[in-house]
Amino acid sequence: MGESIVRGLVNAGTDKKSIHAYDIKDARITSAKRAYGITIVKDPRTLVKQSDYIILAIKPQDAKPAIQAVGPFIDDSKILISIMAGITTSSITSMLEKQAKVVRVMPNVCLSVAEGAMGMAANYLLSSNELNAVESLFSPLGTVIQVAEEQMDAVTALSGSGPAFVLSFIEGLIDAGVKMGLARDKSASLALQTIKGTITMLEQEKLHPVVMKEMVTSPGGTTVAGLLVLDEKGFKGNIIRALEAAQIRARELSK
Repeated sequence: MGESIVRGLVNAGTDKKSIHAYDIKDARITSAKRAYGITIVKDPRTLVKQSDYIILAIKPQDAKPAIQAVGPFIDDSKILISIMAGITTSSITSMLEKQAKVVRVMPNVCLSVAEGAMGMAANYLLSSNELNAVESLFSPLGTVIQVAEEQMDAVTALSGSGPAFVLSFIEGLIDAGVKMGLARDKSASLALQTIKGTITMLEQEKLHPVVMKEMVTSPGGTTVAGLLVLDEKGFKGNIIRALEAAQIRARELSK
């Protein structure tokens, strides 16, 4: 996800040299420098010293040692931005063993093509101007929604894990087309355009999904026959339960 953020920022026109990065894996950071032309630093302390915004693109289980390593160099001029699922702002300041300006951003992988869906929550130390500045940093990468921190686990489930659920649905559409006799490439083209066209129409016409669904559901037609099968299998309920399972897992990570 850290590389996706870098890619998105570079593609959005951010000065490459203003992006400083560090990774414990030399091969990965060398590859990132070659691909994006960003500035590479030798250790996380140098990164913090040279940066105003520090993005913690690390796994939750690696959080404590990484945060404690840079803690002495965090002051009021720095804003920590965490993309870790489940780790609260208070947990981060606890690891730092001092108060600091902390923002949680839950992005998804689509930000690498400037179509991300991101939730953002901050602790009380950030001013409204600072919070807006962080939002502006991520806004070229997609849609940023400010939420209360207690809602971040829901954001993690909906937009963070959401692409995997959408992709599973698309995979099903493509496989169904193949089963019905379409070549896989043609089935894929039709499935992807169906998804894109539906989303574009929802946005441009400002339609509620139920209204648009009724527009393509004729009495006694093909669509209602298919919807009946989905309803019998609890399609919408299963989606809700999948998101709730992801939310519960995000809460578990915070512990």
